[in-house]
Amino acid sequence: MLNSFFPRIALPAGIAILTLLNSGCVVEQPAESINPALRQTSVVSTSAPEFAPRPGETVAWKDSITVHAPEGITVPQALVDDLKAKIDSQLVAKGYAFTPLGQQPDYLIHGLIVMGNELNEQQLRDVLGFEPGLVSHSQKYEKGSLLLMLVDPDTQYTDWRAVVQVFTSQELTGEERDQRFDYIIRSLLRPLPILKG
Repeated sequence: MLNSFFPRIALPAGIAILTLLNSGCVVEQPAESINPALRQTSVVSTSAPEFAPRPGETVAWKDSITVHAPEGITVPQALVDDLKAKIDSQLVAKGYAFTPLGQQPDYLIHGLIVMGNELNEQQLRDVLGFEPGLVSHSQKYEKGSLLLMLVDPDTQYTDWRAVVQVFTSQELTGEERDQRFDYIIRSLLRPLPILKG
């Protein structure tokens, strides 16, 4: 169950994304030359009212990105590692530093990939209180979502969270997939404050 991965999930105070003040939902389509259905993304993010990261604050991954997929669907570890590397790169570009070994970070990063329509509709709705938003009437593609959270390591409270949902497909070339991952990560992290200093 998803709740075991995120200690603060007590709905009003935890990860009920739409219940906090700074929430928003954006559905975008990147200007790529791939199937229009595969260009769609839905991004929802929010933060605790007191969340105000400052220059010099650090982040560290709690664990690897967790993957939830229906039986019979395998998400290659190389794909997960690629997504994580792109997230790391975008965080650094926004001014976040990774904690040196042996030191406690200011924020722990939790990541979750949820694959498949049924898991997206049931588990994400159970954990988030809603589904991120892509509509799939007569759609041949399955949904995939990437959820990121920044958690205070002392209180275990989630200070910032965002989820991006896309349609998945094996029909993309390696180059198209790479461009799409870049776009997905930029969309996911766009609401995260940039650190200036």
